[in-house]
Formats: sequence, C-alpha cells, structure tokens
Amino acid sequence: MERGCYPTMQRSLIFMCFVSVMLSMMACGNQSPDEKSFEAVWQTVNETHHDPDFGGIDWKALLVQYKPQLTAAGSDSDFCTVVNRMLFELNLSHLLVASHGDLKLFLPTLFAEGHVGVDLRLIDGSAIITSITPLSPAARAGLRPGFVIQGINRVSMERIMAEAEKNLIPPYNRRNRLNTITLRILGHLYGPPGTPVTIMYRDGQGVQHEKTLARVSRGQGKVHSAALPPFFIECESRRLAHNVGYIRFNHFAAPVDKQFRDILALMQDAPGLIIDLRGNSGGYFKVVDTIAAHLLLEKTLFCRFKYRAETVDVVIDPVQDAYRGPVVVLVDALTMSASEHFAGCLQSLKRAVIIGEQSPGYLLCANWMMLPNGAAFMHTIAEPRTHGGKVIEGVGVMPDISVTLERDALLQGRDLQLDEAVAYIRKHKE
Repeated sequence: MERGCYPTMQRSLIFMCFVSVMLSMMACGNQSPDEKSFEAVWQTVNETHHDPDFGGIDWKALLVQYKPQLTAAGSDSDFCTVVNRMLFELNLSHLLVASHGDLKLFLPTLFAEGHVGVDLRLIDGSAIITSITPLSPAARAGLRPGFVIQGINRVSMERIMAEAEKNLIPPYNRRNRLNTITLRILGHLYGPPGTPVTIMYRDGQGVQHEKTLARVSRGQGKVHSAALPPFFIECESRRLAHNVGYIRFNHFAAPVDKQFRDILALMQDAPGLIIDLRGNSGGYFKVVDTIAAHLLLEKTLFCRFKYRAETVDVVIDPVQDAYRGPVVVLVDALTMSASEHFAGCLQSLKRAVIIGEQSPGYLLCANWMMLPNGAAFMHTIAEPRTHGGKVIEGVGVMPDISVTLERDALLQGRDLQLDEAVAYIRKHKE
C-alpha cells in the first residue's frame, strides 16, 4: 500500500515545486508587459477573491496550466484569450480581461461613443427591434419596433450570432447566453460617431430593406475609472397613461443618483412608479443604496456582502420624502449586475414587484484595475446577498409576473411588459 501511494506523493511534491518555480519566475523583474499583467491578474485573484476555496477549483494548478500558454501569445487579443480562459475556469461573473476596444464591443450600451438609435432583443431566435430613439438616424430612416434585423454591414445575423456563441462568458446559463449574444449584436450597431452602418431588415409586411445610416454622437462621456473607457449615461422620465411615473436609466452611476432624486420630487403625486432596468448594465452599489433610500419607508437591512474574511451588512435609512406609492421594476436578460441587485433586494423586501423576464445572474461585487500592458481587468471581491439571504449570481432575478415581448405587439406599438406594469399599478395603487 505504501509503495502504491508513493508515486502520487511524488507527483504532488513535483507539482508543488513547479508552482514554487512559477511563482519565483513571476516575481522576476525581467518580464514583458504581458507577463507582468498575467502576474497581476493571478496574484490579485489569489489574494482578494471572495471565496478562498475558489469554488473547489485548484487556482494554483491553473497557474501551471496557463502561464506557459502566455508565452505563445503574440498579440493583445491572444493575451486576453489566454487569461480569460483561466479566469473563466471559475465559472463566475465579473472576472474578465479586455482592451478598451473590446469593452466598447462587449458592452456598447455603456461604452460606445456613437449609435443609430436602435435597441433590440432576441425574440424566438430573431433579432427584433424593441425601441427606436426619437429623431435618431434609425427613426428618420423609417425603422420601427417589431422589424427584424437580418444583417449588419452585410454580415448575416446567423453569422454574427454564431461568432457570439463562440465567445460566451460565465456564468454559463441560458439567460446570460441571451445577454451575451444580444450585446454582441448591439456591438455591431454602435460605434464611432460619423461612421456608417448598413442594416438589412424585414418590415412588418415582410418586405426586405437595406439602409445605411451614419452613427451619431451620444454626447460627452464621463470618466469614472482610469481603467475603463468613458461612460455614456442615459436617464429619461415621463408620465405614462393614468399619470403613472416612469424612469429608465442604463447604469447605476453619477449623475443618475441626483437625476433620480430630482425626478422623484416631481412624481410624488404619481399613483405608482415604474423603474425600467431592462438593458441596465449595472454600476456602483453606492448609487443603488442612494436610489433605494428614496423608495424604502423605514430603516432597513437592505443586503449583505460576503467578502473573503467577513460579511458586511448594508442598512439603509430612508430619506425624509421617500416615495410611498407602489413600485414596479422591469427586468430582462440584459438586466445585469447592480441592477439585478437593486431589483432582487427590493423584491426580497416586498417593496417592489418585478415584471418582465428572468435576469442573467451576472452579479458579484468587483473592482476594475488597469494592467501593465494597458488592458482592463475586472475581479470579484464580494458576493452580494439579499435581505433574505438569496444569492443572485448564476441564478438571476425571477419576476413576480413573467411577461415576454412579442413581435406582433411591438409592430402595433405595444410594449407588453410596460403595459403589464401600468395595469399592475392601476390595480394596486394606494
């Protein structure tokens, strides 16, 4: 028996010696920017990841596996590919290395400088326009909700989706797959202002069209982090039928917190409030807390953050003039990160009703840093949990009332999810 165990022990000792050698090599000052960046990624995760057990994954073994692959990488994209393969082994969100150019493609709704005014979702496998920005190039060209986009820049939608399918990111579930593919399609529509984009589409009568539009500027972006491109923050509000209040924004970041406060001050008489987080890519938890303070009615344990060595409770005191009416939050497959946190926490506290479609479960607390080679690196530091202890990462927020968008309704100018939200408020208003 002892002889039988000896080879296993020997391999283990050899493995640990190899890890020690690898770490010593990483500490050597004679490194390329990519090698220094790899070291920064591995060491940062090793020291700050919220789960010291790494979900049962041997993090040191991944160092041994992927470090040699880095030496064969010949470009920035190859570097990102190798490092992301290592990070994705943990099957968690918020672990990613990307160039600024990649970020504009992966998350165009936040980072891209120009657009044509089209939003879309995958409905029954087709890329369906769900909204058109008024006065945008798409609006002037006659594109409408319900039209089916069949290709972009003469690349078929099937090919665009197939390429996106090859580059899925964790967590690997059906909803995050939809999220990733949809954002990649949008990444082909967004781009630098003044550049052309050709859209092939089918209208409501089944007639095929091809229009070339010039992307227009989204305004002045705001730098929130030296590691990231400027953010392009959108916030809109209006009164809907029956005086229902409506607020939509695309990210939990300044100046949305102040805008939300000012909008809400004008909507105190509304019989209900709809907060549209469909397509909201997340943001800063501090902004989440600020907005929640305008909706909660008493001092409340809002959530908990489980860090590597401690768990921190977040208790929110409501503002004096908090909104007291019923609240509906709209979510879908593109409701990510801090927006899932906001929706899930309000749902757990029964302060809001969630309507729409299940979110992707892309929710961990993370920091961004710039690597020595200029790439941006996102790494997790904590796991958020709702008031009730629910972990949303990998699971998503399940709506209280599930409603999917339908092409026929969109062609008629109807947003079924928004309609359901208005109907709910009319039925449950104070």
